[in-house]
Amino acid sequence: MAQPLVVQAAKLFLVDLVGGVLGFPVWWYSRGAVRWSHFMWDWYASYRATLAVDVWVKNLFVPMYGSYDIAGRLISFFMRLVMIFLRSFLLLIVSIFLMIVYTIYYILPPVVVAALLYHGLGLFA
Repeated sequence: MAQPLVVQAAKLFLVDLVGGVLGFPVWWYSRGAVRWSHFMWDWYASYRATLAVDVWVKNLFVPMYGSYDIAGRLISFFMRLVMIFLRSFLLLIVSIFLMIVYTIYYILPPVVVAALLYHGLGLFA
């Protein structure tokens, strides 16, 4: 038997609403977490490629600007050594920042729910 359009719309709305609200945590900690992990890894890999620490290490003993005298070699070596240190330190800072942001992704939903319960309903008072 055919149901009125209002009943069908109400059922569809309630199914979508309940399914969306109850399905959100499942998505957040499963497929959403996988997508977030891929995004964070791609961002890290892009930044690592931008800093190119491996290229600096590979060329550590190659003189800069074709200057093969002893002064040119020493200046090139120490300059590259400083750049390797600074770029590695910057990559470490970015890695720590990304780990913090990655961790925030997992603790954000419980914190939001607790804040809503605390401020919205007056619980935990």
